Amino acid sequence: MSRPSPRRTPITGDPRVDAPRALVEILSGRRRSTDIVNEARASWPGDPRDAALFQALVMGVLRRRLALAAVLAPFLHRKLENSPPLVRETLLCMALQTLYLDRVPAHARVSASVDAIRRLAGESAAKFVNAVGRNLERRLAQGDPRLGLPPEVLASLPAPLLARVKAADPGPWDDALLDALTADAPSTLRVNRIASTRDAALADLAARGMTARPTPWAVDGILIDDGTPLANHKLVPRVMVPQDEASQLVVEALAPRDGESILDLCAGTGIKTSHLYSRAPKARVRAVDLDGGKLVRCVALCKAMGLPQPETTTSDARALAAGGLAGTADAVLLDAPCTGLGTLVRRPEVRYVRSDGDVAPAAVQQAELLKAAVCLLKPGGRLVYAVCSFTDEEGPAVVQAVLAGTTGLRVDPIPLDAPFRAADGTLRILPWRHGMDGFYVACLRKEG
Repeated sequence: MSRPSPRRTPITGDPRVDAPRALVEILSGRRRSTDIVNEARASWPGDPRDAALFQALVMGVLRRRLALAAVLAPFLHRKLENSPPLVRETLLCMALQTLYLDRVPAHARVSASVDAIRRLAGESAAKFVNAVGRNLERRLAQGDPRLGLPPEVLASLPAPLLARVKAADPGPWDDALLDALTADAPSTLRVNRIASTRDAALADLAARGMTARPTPWAVDGILIDDGTPLANHKLVPRVMVPQDEASQLVVEALAPRDGESILDLCAGTGIKTSHLYSRAPKARVRAVDLDGGKLVRCVALCKAMGLPQPETTTSDARALAAGGLAGTADAVLLDAPCTGLGTLVRRPEVRYVRSDGDVAPAAVQQAELLKAAVCLLKPGGRLVYAVCSFTDEEGPAVVQAVLAGTTGLRVDPIPLDAPFRAADGTLRILPWRHGMDGFYVACLRKEG
């Protein structure tokens, strides 16, 4: 079943007011950090520098949450998580400015936070935040309060997640790898081949005063080093769309071809559907998703990019396997629902809104979807299974279980010479090692 769109909290234009409110929404699981930040920056009512501070506060608190909480703990009479949500997030935003945002003047760190919480929660909350802020400033004058904190606390990795990170990494392990999980996510876009080439798009960005370079692995990807092309409607989405490099490699692994019948299961809002058509504009693509609203957006995106519009089916992919589409597809793309732990850098809230207990149920659903996807393939057809996660249970374990229970199915090695290509020809991308979202990608072939 699809969920109704969450109601958006209005933006006031004061980043120290808006950031705590946004953080409460994000940590409730109702909204994703990237969605809130992108929407806020696109419609910010005041100084763009305040919009940048809003983004820095929201993403910084999510990436540094455990370290900030550890520094604040000595100044609190009760655990931080037991404070009222808006007070809690205001304290964390204030601590982030004190410890990590050098461009925020010292005099503004406490006073502006106090003014913000006064607007949000009243005078009593303002007095409390003021007292904690003054104590933190006095402590900072004695030296850096972060000294001695464990690396996993500085990287804000809860213990169960740290265990999964280390289990997924073949090593050798160095705690310095955790620093990558606190960095800003790269700004990555994919060029629409129907509208431009990568070289032409890079030249266009340079002419507009932006600095960009090709992605090292995805053939249509661009990394933005300086500039904001997302705000330019002549470029996005007609010429390029935001898409992480690892996500681009999923469609490249399928290698869609003109004339093929392709099913994009769990298509969502169409980023990968548009990628399929960009690579193979004369293919016949059907986008499938449980959420009909997302499919409407999928069609609209393809239209805005000047691409063919896919057929759409609002359905659970598992239900299609017993219907008329069984055995009809030359190729199937299954980017399966998952825990999303691979987005630790891009959407750092997954550290807190996901639990260790979410992995096993996700793997059960993924195996069911993969079995259904195999049933939809023609003999000789190929299938790409992908999850934006680095856990063994959601990646290789799902594929091995389905292979063991299915005759005439084999792994088709992905032809990519990269350090994250495993010995069996699948891709195991780790965000702390490879500079992009964590993904597992496998290509399977149904014997004909």
